[in-house]
Amino acid sequence: MIPLVVCDLDGTLVGSSGQVSECIWQTVGTLRAAGIRVALATGRPNQGLCHKVALQLGANHPHIFQSGALIAYPGGETTQVTALKESVTKTLVGRARELGLVLELYTPNALFIERKTPLGNAHAKLLGVKAIVRDLFEVAQNEPVIRAQWIVAPSQLEQIEDLAPREVQYSTATSPAVPEAKFVSVTKAGISKGSALKTLADTLKVDLQNLIVIGDSSGDEPMLELAGHPFVMANAEPHLHNRYKVVGDVDACGAVEALEQALVLQPR
Repeated sequence: MIPLVVCDLDGTLVGSSGQVSECIWQTVGTLRAAGIRVALATGRPNQGLCHKVALQLGANHPHIFQSGALIAYPGGETTQVTALKESVTKTLVGRARELGLVLELYTPNALFIERKTPLGNAHAKLLGVKAIVRDLFEVAQNEPVIRAQWIVAPSQLEQIEDLAPREVQYSTATSPAVPEAKFVSVTKAGISKGSALKTLADTLKVDLQNLIVIGDSSGDEPMLELAGHPFVMANAEPHLHNRYKVVGDVDACGAVEALEQALVLQPR
């Protein structure tokens, strides 16, 4: 059996309903009964729906949140946290104001926005988190910002492609529950789901070649590249279909096919 399965959330376990389907929970229960751990690797914070999902997947081991900037137990105990530089965060805030685009700032325990917008409101509802409206320059100066996130329409992606200071790493994701938006996470350079997967595997004493990773977007690529058994969803970004084994659509419980492989694949 494979000792550890690491799953993206949006587009992988959570589809257009905004919830994890019962078919996923039934399979997770079977894996847990067999002693197989299932962990999240998500861009979401350890709050709201994501917190509940992490608890149900496994309260006694860490999960990856904030696109790798936070590795923590669902109860809050932190394994690793990595913050953005204040100067970098202020640069992003300044450009968001110039362009009139939605930018979110995340600390380990809170989500901050500068103004309410339809896209921002839809995202906060999806997360199940109350966004705090505050001057984002003040947040950058006074809070440990571990991740920033652009929420843009697909047509606006070009406007932020050249806004990545050398000190950061960008990763892009989508959510079937908010199909009109693209989510572009900004973490410290070198911090990604891939870097966090290495730390998680080391913490749990699992060889990277002996774990399953399931994802659906370019933001999942850093961890898909490292895993011995990578899978992507049918609804994944098309270029991923050419590189990894494809399972079913998120709204058809496609992740179950990959989860069940943990019971039959043999460690290398």
